[in-house]
Amino acid sequence: MSGSKSLNRRLRKFSENLFAKHKRSNKLPATIIGVEHRELQAVDHSGNVPDPICSKLERELIKIAPLGKKGYDNYVGCCCEVRASNQIISQRLSIPIADLIFTRAIRPRTGQTIRRCKNCRNVFG
Repeated sequence: MSGSKSLNRRLRKFSENLFAKHKRSNKLPATIIGVEHRELQAVDHSGNVPDPICSKLERELIKIAPLGKKGYDNYVGCCCEVRASNQIISQRLSIPIADLIFTRAIRPRTGQTIRRCKNCRNVFG
């Protein structure tokens, strides 16, 4: 569950760019993460539910609660895991959700690693 060296480098650069862009505006996202499946990689931050969202991912998420509504302990579909994995699955619909490999989630304001929420543990393992 740590991702490749290249994905972790990509995530570090993504974090640095976000920090440089938003450090004075206090608009840093709560969390960022990287995900990969073989040669495909994506990084993203927490925010709004992705639009469009792939149907495979949506079907799993709505088992928890409607998109954008409070799930177990977070709003369903707004996590960085969802936003990043949506990029990968949308490119190759045949990828099983369980085959995605994630980096650790990071809080850009502090660099602290964050434990996955119960919603994401339920969907991504």
